[in-house]
Amino acid sequence: MGIGAYGSKSYRGGFRIKHYLFDLPGENGWKRYLLSSVIILVALIAGSVLYAILMMITGLLNGDGIVFDNKSGMFVGVDPTLDLLFMNLMYVVWMFGIWLSIRIVHKRKLKTLITANDRINWKQIFGSFALYFGLMVLLELVYFLIFPEHFVWNEFDLEKFLFLFFVVLVLTPIQTTVEELIFRGFLLQWIGKVINNPIVLAIIMALIFGSLHFFNPEMERSAIWVGLDYVFVGFMLTFLAVKMGSSELSIGAHAANNMFLFWFIGDPQSVGGSVPALITVVNNDPAISLVLDVILFLVFYLIAVKKFKPSAI
Repeated sequence: MGIGAYGSKSYRGGFRIKHYLFDLPGENGWKRYLLSSVIILVALIAGSVLYAILMMITGLLNGDGIVFDNKSGMFVGVDPTLDLLFMNLMYVVWMFGIWLSIRIVHKRKLKTLITANDRINWKQIFGSFALYFGLMVLLELVYFLIFPEHFVWNEFDLEKFLFLFFVVLVLTPIQTTVEELIFRGFLLQWIGKVINNPIVLAIIMALIFGSLHFFNPEMERSAIWVGLDYVFVGFMLTFLAVKMGSSELSIGAHAANNMFLFWFIGDPQSVGGSVPALITVVNNDPAISLVLDVILFLVFYLIAVKKFKPSAI
């Protein structure tokens, strides 16, 4: 069952549905999108400056020897969970920039980046989160049983883990949602003004999503395999949103993925760094990771599109 645009409406299975790419209220000319891009870019810079300031203040107060490594382009010598906290606070600033551009420039509500319906479908978001999280548990368990030598149980520190737990619980959903608002919201709606083919849209956003993650630390393992992994994830999240007519399922899945990894699977060679997760990966094979993600997303997609349906009008 394909989705196509006919005028401002889209169809699925013979039913006319509201589609968040095509049923846009407000003012959405290309000049307004350019202005919004500038506002969002300023917010991105402001968030990065906030991160640097918080790092420097922490270094001065605690004398922890926090320094900026020019080679890696990252601050070193900081507690990993504190680093994650400051990093996620950037996204709060970015969220404000997105809200400002949509509300003031485009004269519409922030929810229009997620759905064309009157309300956000929180049931879909939480249902998607639970489904994806459960599939990750099963898949990682199988991986652990087949390759136990790839994992090491960390020495459990209740205080450190609780700090990590609440930082991830409160701020990681903001981080993942902001990325969804930018990639599966703002940019996708902009490109959707001229392209309405789900495959083409998903490929374009996958390439953008993958390229912006190219400087992540895990790319050092294998630019090809890790790059393909990011491109595939970007493709599936976008394709799911376009086919469903809203991005609630993508929002839930993205949050589940990051929260699960931060809580349970620490990886020193990743954005999360050496956070005090329950387990640490000591041999993360990028090819195996890609295969696992392909299996995970395909199973998730098949279940999600059958369980959750767009609202017909």
